[in-house]
Amino acid sequence: MSDVRVRRAERGDAPALLAMLVALSRMHGREPTIGLEAFERDGWDEPARFQAWIAEAADGAPVGFVQGFPKYASWTGGDWFFVANLWVEPDCRTGGVGTALMAAVEAHARATGRTRIELTVARDNPAVGFYRRLGLTDRGDYRMALDLAPL
Repeated sequence: MSDVRVRRAERGDAPALLAMLVALSRMHGREPTIGLEAFERDGWDEPARFQAWIAEAADGAPVGFVQGFPKYASWTGGDWFFVANLWVEPDCRTGGVGTALMAAVEAHARATGRTRIELTVARDNPAVGFYRRLGLTDRGDYRMALDLAPL
């Protein structure tokens, strides 16, 4: 898909981004609980909790997105960018959309003084090969979490 355009997502893109986020979540066997109002608030109210880019086909149809946020590494004192979600519509995969989205993230990271891009991916996810081709390396870390129930 050589005629893809990637741009910083705007509030008006939120419904399309949320629809792709739902598809991504369901692909991983999860049901998202965030609604459109909260998604818009988190992405576009100040302070924004994430940044996002959208990929569009020549006709303007959304074909992918990437979403992430800045992080701070206290052990190095450096700022880096964490990619939380990357989605490309199934019929557009292997056409350069994911590469274009990750290039937008890299450009943003470099322009904002970030020293690294990091993400988490399941070991059995076919996207592991894609990330390796982009130069990301396996750090061998575990991803651990503790879900907090309301008190």
